[in-house]
Amino acid sequence: MFSRIRSAVCSGIEGKPVAVETDVARGLPGIYIVGLASTMIMESRERIRSAIVNSGLEYPKGRITVNLTPASIHKTGSGLDLPIAVGILVSNGYVDPHQAEEYGIIGELALDGKVLAVSGVLPMLISMKSAGMQRIIIPEGNRLEASLISDLTIFTAADLAECIRIVNGIDAPEPVGTIDTGSLAGMRLMQGSTNAVIGDFADIRGQENAKRAIVIAVTGRHGLIMIGSPGCGKTMLSQRIPTIMPPMNEKELIETAMIYSASGIDDPESYISCIRPFRHPNHSIGRAGLIGGGNIPVPGEISLAHNGVLFLDEICEFERDNIEALRLPVEEHRITHFRRGESYTFPCNFQLIMASNPCPCGYFGDRERVCKCTEAQLERYRKKLSGPIMDRIDMKVTMERVTYDELRDKRRGLSSEDMRKMAADGVAFGRSMGRDMYNADMNEQEIGIWCKLGREEERFMNRAYDTLKMSPRSYTRTLKVARTIADLDRSEAVRQQHLAEALGYRIIELIPD
Repeated sequence: MFSRIRSAVCSGIEGKPVAVETDVARGLPGIYIVGLASTMIMESRERIRSAIVNSGLEYPKGRITVNLTPASIHKTGSGLDLPIAVGILVSNGYVDPHQAEEYGIIGELALDGKVLAVSGVLPMLISMKSAGMQRIIIPEGNRLEASLISDLTIFTAADLAECIRIVNGIDAPEPVGTIDTGSLAGMRLMQGSTNAVIGDFADIRGQENAKRAIVIAVTGRHGLIMIGSPGCGKTMLSQRIPTIMPPMNEKELIETAMIYSASGIDDPESYISCIRPFRHPNHSIGRAGLIGGGNIPVPGEISLAHNGVLFLDEICEFERDNIEALRLPVEEHRITHFRRGESYTFPCNFQLIMASNPCPCGYFGDRERVCKCTEAQLERYRKKLSGPIMDRIDMKVTMERVTYDELRDKRRGLSSEDMRKMAADGVAFGRSMGRDMYNADMNEQEIGIWCKLGREEERFMNRAYDTLKMSPRSYTRTLKVARTIADLDRSEAVRQQHLAEALGYRIIELIPD
């Protein structure tokens, strides 16, 4: 007997609808799966057999052929266990064949018949919705992800027997409810516990100049590197950056959740939040871990930081090749991998924040400690960050050691709430002028429109360009930062003081004189 069950697979972070065709005929008992199935899917044969038998159902004794269409798509993942099992049970009369064709089904089976959560459910649901499916059955463990999708009737099944009851219309549970991500109250609820863990900028004594630079960086989404001696607060400042960024809107929330869902992270509660991601990879990370890849490409840290912050602490301890691999993703906001004749594109529009000691021992230029590094060590340290990478970072902040008086000062410095309001006001001013993008993303034409300079400003930048030996890229990036500073000052024109401050943040070299 022939049956067709609709399902989907995840390819990269993109869901692709799949039809599971099952035919049970006379012949030697066995199950044969065709249609470019991966080893993981081929191994499902034993899981499916045990799950059906241990659920108290009869397993067919004939030859079972399973065809996964379209045959041109490479299929991987364990989410096809459940639809294959349901297709087999149609032939034994346990499942109504007409009802079965009305459902999309996703799920992995345990040997005892329980339905286990799978990776990539969110992109699969979106692809099935686009394909016109209305009713879908997923594992109970994927309920939270499914709650992000509206205009679908989604049921969760704890085991194979419950899935059969849902398809047959017997004691069907209530569908999964939808989170109202557009509700401001909902956003605040989803942010609540996270902010308490991250902390507040008011906790940090001193470093008001660095806080000012962070406000500018967040307002315009500019790349920033902080250089200073160990313990001066670089990491603490960076960890608090998400507290001053605007909450993600519905589109950004779903984009980010899709990436994490496809990455196989088991705890949806850790990423289904309007707080922007903050990724802090260790310097020992490999290239695939940083930019993504593998035999079956999965998102790397730059994609997990999409719509959020990628913080690279001790950047000069990273492998130089890994740092160089960031060149294109920083500018194009996406990374593409090619495997087996297929392309996998992952988004990676992140705020890049770096931190570094000024030298290997950490005390070059320190007023209190003596640097013990040799000239050769300093030179090797400098070379870790090449000119092209440094040219792509908009802002540099040199941080001084916090003094005892600053540490014990009871006066309240800039808080996260203060900085968030400053950044939001700067973005709102830019929007009021007609700019609907972050300043760091302006193209050449937009720079010509929004960063026009007066006669005095032109002369000022002419001198700075020659004196500082700027490249055309560093010149345009300086204009973008100056435009952001002007937005914070609510100035329609870019003034000389804005250009001067932007030049003060310009990266000239890693180690200060």
